[in-house]
Amino acid sequence: MAAASLAALAACGAPQVPPAQNYGTIRGRAYDIATNQPVAGVVVTTFTILSATTGADGTYRIPNIPAGQYTVQAQAPQGYSVRPNPAYSGSIALGDTITVDIPLSKP
Repeated sequence: MAAASLAALAACGAPQVPPAQNYGTIRGRAYDIATNQPVAGVVVTTFTILSATTGADGTYRIPNIPAGQYTVQAQAPQGYSVRPNPAYSGSIALGDTITVDIPLSKP
């Protein structure tokens, strides 16, 4: 039944999700600048709506970034602060994976 419904939607011109290669990915690692240890719980955001939170290993991944200019901002968990310039900017092309690491310090 579900397959028939999906086929009917596709035949009616339902919007289709573009393939992954039409977007880029931003990934990276948040770490303590003094110890180089990973920091979990850092909220990393781009385009104000796409975000990820670092895991126990300090890594994050934000897929589906449109090609063009981007800005990444990080919100540190309690006990840490983001370095004075918390915004990271650049450009990304279709299918690219950009690495943006985020150094954190304790106040």
